[in-house]
Amino acid sequence: MPTSSVDAARGSVEVAPLGSAFDAVPSTRRAKRPWRRLRGWLTWHLVGLVAAVWPIVYMAYCWLVWHTSRVVDGANPTLAPVLARHGRAVCLLWHQEVFTVAWAYRPTRPHTLASAGDLGRVVTRMLERCGYVVFRGGSSSRASRRRAVLPAMIRRMRDQAGPVLYGVTVDGSRGPAYRLKGGMLAVARACRAPVYLVRTWYHRRVELPTWDRTAIPLPFNQVELLAVGPYWIPPDCTAAELEQHREHLERELQELCALSRRRLDGTDAPPPGFPEGWRPRWTADRRGLPFDPHDLRPDDPPPWASAPGPQR
Repeated sequence: MPTSSVDAARGSVEVAPLGSAFDAVPSTRRAKRPWRRLRGWLTWHLVGLVAAVWPIVYMAYCWLVWHTSRVVDGANPTLAPVLARHGRAVCLLWHQEVFTVAWAYRPTRPHTLASAGDLGRVVTRMLERCGYVVFRGGSSSRASRRRAVLPAMIRRMRDQAGPVLYGVTVDGSRGPAYRLKGGMLAVARACRAPVYLVRTWYHRRVELPTWDRTAIPLPFNQVELLAVGPYWIPPDCTAAELEQHREHLERELQELCALSRRRLDGTDAPPPGFPEGWRPRWTADRRGLPFDPHDLRPDDPPPWASAPGPQR
C-alpha cells in the first residue's frame, strides 16, 4: 500500500510504498561495472535469504523466552483503551530494548520505522511477521533510498480510519544512547495524539557491546513491560515549547529505564550512558511527573485531544 511523503518546505508529494514493498522499487542508480552489478546481485539474494529465515528464528526464540518466563505485561493492556478512546497514540522507548520490540507489542499491532538499507529489509520482514506496519526511511548509502518519513507518518495517522499506534526508538539507530530525538513529538503535536513511554526489561539477559548495549533476554526469566502516560503536546506549542517537552520526556524516559532496573536488577545505579550526576526524581509511590496539566490523567484529556477516525 503506498503512502505519501510530504516535503514540508515545498509542498510536494513523493509516493513510496510501505514495508517490504519498498524493496521492490528499483534503485535509480545502476552500477556501470559488471563486477559491481554481480556483487549487488549476490548481496540482494543473500539479504533476501536472511530476511526469509531470520523472522522464523526470532519468533521461535521469543516464544521460548516468553513461555519459560514470568511475564508481567503492564503495557499492552494500558494501551488498548487509549486506542479505543483516541484512535491513536505515540509510544517512545530506548533502542536498548529493540530486540524484543517486535514480539512484545504484537497485541497492539503498531506502526514503526525501519531503515531503508539492507538491515532494514531484514528487520522489516521480522516486524511484518509480528503484525506491524513499517515505514521505511533513515540512513542508507544510496541517496535514492533516503526520504523524510515524518510527514508520511503524520498523514497516515490523520487519515487512517482504524487505530494507529506508533512505537519508535527515540535515541535513533546510532545514538547517543538515552537522548531523545524530537521527531515523534512533532508527530504527536500534529496529530493531537497522547504520548506514552514504554519499557520492556529482563532480569536475565545478555547486553551486547554496542553503542546502546542492546539487551537480549534469556529463557527462564523475569520479564516486565511498563507504560507511563499520557503526556500531551499542545498543537499550538512553539518550537521552543516543543523543546521543553522533549527535555521533560527525555528525563521521564530515563526515569522509566531506571525504574525497570530497580524492579528487576535490584540496583539504584544509573546505567552506563546516563547523564553525569543523574539522580532519580520519581518516588516509590509516584510513577511519572506531569509537564502539561492533563499529563498522566488518562480520564481527563485536553479538549483538543484526538478521537477515533480520520481528522485534520
